[in-house]
Order: sequence, then C-alpha cells, then structure tokens
Amino acid sequence: MLTRGADLPIILNQAPRFDLLISFHLLHNNERASEQERDRAMASSSMASPAPTRILVGVNQSSMKGYPHPSISSRNAFEWTLSKLIRNNYSGFSLLFLHVQIPDEDGFDDMDSIYASPEDFKDMKRRDKIRGLHLLEYFVGRCHEIGINCEAWIKKGDPKDVICSEVKRVEPDILIMGSRGLGPFHRVFVGTVSEFCVKHAECPVITIKRRADEAPQDPIDD
Repeated sequence: MLTRGADLPIILNQAPRFDLLISFHLLHNNERASEQERDRAMASSSMASPAPTRILVGVNQSSMKGYPHPSISSRNAFEWTLSKLIRNNYSGFSLLFLHVQIPDEDGFDDMDSIYASPEDFKDMKRRDKIRGLHLLEYFVGRCHEIGINCEAWIKKGDPKDVICSEVKRVEPDILIMGSRGLGPFHRVFVGTVSEFCVKHAECPVITIKRRADEAPQDPIDD
C-alpha cells in the first residue's frame, strides 16, 4: 500500500525484531552491572582503613640511674601517649622511638678507663651502642606487650639538632617529647631540647611536662 504523495512504501503490520530487543536488554544489563561494580569499588575504597598515625617519641636515659633506665620525662611522655592518644586504638598508630647519644667532648665517656689501642675505642663505641639498645628495648618491649606497631633507632650528636633532622627525614605526624619543666634560671644555663624542637621541628610537637612530685632534688636531673 502506497500513501498519497509519498515516494516510498510504508510497510504495515511488520513483526517486531526480537534480536534487536534482546541486544538492547543485554546492553542495558551490562551497563547496570558495570555501574554496580563501580559503586562497590568506590564503597570498598571509602571503607578501607586509613594509614596509621605515625608518632615520633624522643627518649633518653636516666641521668641518675643511667642505662638502661629511661628518664622520668621520657617515660612520662610514653605513658601519656598510650593513655591519652592511643588508648585502645592500637592499630591506628605507629610509634617511632629515637634515642640520641651525646658524644663526650673528649671523645669518650669513661674517664676511669685506660685506652691503649684503637680497638679500645671500638669497644667503647660498641658498649655505648649496646647501652642505647637496652634503653630502646624497654619501649619496644612495652609496645609488643600491648600490640602497637613500633620502630626504634639510635643516632649520635646534639639531640635538638638530630631530632629536628630526623623529623625532616622521617616525616612523622606528631613529635612527642618529655620536658623537665625547668624554670627560666635553669633554662638560661642548661637550655632545653624540647623548647628548641617546638620552635624548629617541621611537624606538630607535644611536650609532656614532668610532674612536680616526680622531680629529683636537683631539677636538672631526670
């Protein structure tokens, strides 16, 4: 049948193309499946646990008891970190312990020893390192007891300069240090590592002041 004024015939009562309908439905279902996969991928990525907060803790030995005993300020800073920051969120944090050994002005620490060969100095250096390792063992052991991921290492030099340099190298989220809480008079003559790091470290710094009832008779001791 031809329509009036038309050049081409119009076919009436044509049967539907089922192959086209099937192809359309398959394409539509594939698109929906792809969208669902993308949604699931986005949901799983958003639910992934964030990287743990990395806390650098500066620690040193007791000036009264010596190695391997930690100083009062170092122990307090560590305990404060556990109770106030980490609490029970052990998987959300990683602790980095840095101990800086101060070289003696004369090149060795034990004035009563006799040094007769280069090997004697090597033995002294090995002994100092072992002392530092025993100090770090206290903090690492505590972390493993309660299930906190941690690392620890030793450096030599001026503590305030080394700590700031390690902050720049390691890039922790926070630096936590103990403080003896010295008054202005003692700070002038002794200086404080924590005060220097607050001003110069390239990350947020938290200092934990030593309690007054824990201070030794000589406040410079720790």
